[in-house]
Amino acid sequence: MNPILRFIFRLTLYVCLILPLSTLHAQSPTPSPPGGQTPSPKYTEEQMREMIAKLRERIGKATDQVLGRIRKEEVDLNIRFSYFRKPERLNPATYTSKDDVEQWRQSLQKLKEKAETVEKLYANADQDLGNALIQQRINQGVAEQVKNELLKSFPWDIIKKKNQLMKEFVSVSADLLTFYDKNWGSWKTDTAAGAPSFDDSKLASTYQHLKDKINTVGAQIEDQYKTMLR
Repeated sequence: MNPILRFIFRLTLYVCLILPLSTLHAQSPTPSPPGGQTPSPKYTEEQMREMIAKLRERIGKATDQVLGRIRKEEVDLNIRFSYFRKPERLNPATYTSKDDVEQWRQSLQKLKEKAETVEKLYANADQDLGNALIQQRINQGVAEQVKNELLKSFPWDIIKKKNQLMKEFVSVSADLLTFYDKNWGSWKTDTAAGAPSFDDSKLASTYQHLKDKINTVGAQIEDQYKTMLR
């Protein structure tokens, strides 16, 4: 399963299966009767099971509405990111013309826009979850508790780091495409190594620096995704 799918599924499972029982008991306490008499149960065991089932269902719908969109956009972002992690993207010899460079520049812009969408969804998760839970006719106090517990389960430090790294990845990838465009035809293909070579040492150094940077940042992003599952 895709790491992002597993992460979102784990969060949804936590809210739908673990949290409701405690919140349901919290929202409907049975007051102690006067005279020290033993209180009678407010709900039968069967009624409690039915209430828990309904609460789980409503929470599931609300969280799926919000987390489902985050999941969808994160998966799309991860797929677009993976396209730029392929070795051929870092080899100018695989580009047949400047038109190829321009097409990948457009793809990079879409990656940037998708990353911004995902970042915004995380930033709005608090409000979106609150609204979705209320729309499911869940008591406001319970909705607030569910929302807070879910938000606490998000690895926010990792998400923030991943978002920052994605911006850096997009920026340095744009620099590499600009390098290809400005220095088109300045490289030769080393058939033995399957890599480009430059007669100009300065260009060779610039290319190697950009390539190394992209690989380093790309690997760090992949590590952040893996860490989200721990």
